[in-house]
Amino acid sequence: MKFIRYHGFKTMSAEELYEILKLRQDIFIIEQDCIYDDIDGLDKQSNHLLLKKNDDLVAYSRIVPAGVKYDEPSVGRIVVNIKLRGQGLGKQIIKESLKWVIEEGAEDVRIEAQAHLIKFYESLGFTSAGEIYDLDGIPHVQMTQRLDQ
Repeated sequence: MKFIRYHGFKTMSAEELYEILKLRQDIFIIEQDCIYDDIDGLDKQSNHLLLKKNDDLVAYSRIVPAGVKYDEPSVGRIVVNIKLRGQGLGKQIIKESLKWVIEEGAEDVRIEAQAHLIKFYESLGFTSAGEIYDLDGIPHVQMTQRLDQ
């Protein structure tokens, strides 16, 4: 498996962009039965981390720079192919995302986590930064992490 990093999406192929949008749609819209604005205008300003096995996209995250969505950078749209869950790919994509954020010089990072994943994110060093709230019909909570430089 290999990680591929993109600053923005102008350098990725149309096929890779399609794979990303398809994976996000399959999980966040179809599997979770949630109609929401996935193409929210942040993709062009964001960095994109792909985890590929052979040539297939198996996991993905979007890293939004500081000052665009929150004061600190944020990692979101974290997704793992449903057929490959339980193999640690979620942790791998998050750890690599945090590594990239640290390389960019950030001291803190914020995520908007689905509430049922709080313990998972806590195991990776995140702490809740507020109350649980509804986002598109799914309970969420913002979580932060102080990054070791």
